Amino acid sequence: MIYGARYWDDKDKYYIQTNNPTEEIIRKVTKEGTPFLESCGSTAAVNCLAVHNYPLEIKCPGSYKPQPEEILNDWFNDPRNYKLLEQVRKDIGPRDLPGNRVPQYYKQGVWAVFGVYCIFWWIGTHHELVDFFKIGHSIQLCLKSPSHYVAAVAYDADTSELIINDPWPGRFPDGNGFNRRISSIDNLMPFAILYPAPTPTED
Repeated sequence: MIYGARYWDDKDKYYIQTNNPTEEIIRKVTKEGTPFLESCGSTAAVNCLAVHNYPLEIKCPGSYKPQPEEILNDWFNDPRNYKLLEQVRKDIGPRDLPGNRVPQYYKQGVWAVFGVYCIFWWIGTHHELVDFFKIGHSIQLCLKSPSHYVAAVAYDADTSELIINDPWPGRFPDGNGFNRRISSIDNLMPFAILYPAPTPTED
């Protein structure tokens, strides 16, 4: 049996990190062969929201439609937000580290951009993840190697595997990051960002 977010297997709700303006700017100014991938956290967060069908459209006065992960990335790195972020984690300076890398910032960023409440959670044991999937959460996780955020959208109880939407599809030989599976939890950092399913009136 598979537990998870309502739209965990809907590919139309899958976002990738390699096609937004931030990545394009970094790619253009870095030397060939230098990793330019920076927006995995913001894109993983958007993937967690998308499988709950939260509204993600960013509206501009003109016809341009910004990508939602790009706007979230901008929020994390907007100097106007530094004072707030300094209060969230006093051991890290937002002027020195891209804010999208810091998991504790997502609660403030996701709320400011999308009006959705998410929860940062230290995980004592990864068995706790199963309980969150059973109540319909999606979960933003971070791999140890490579240091990389992914969106865990479901759990397969029959195979004991996490089902993830990986925002970096190019790291797989087949170029597909949608509904990949993780059987080992040894490569996960001991924290999670939980995205609750909306109530019926919110969906």
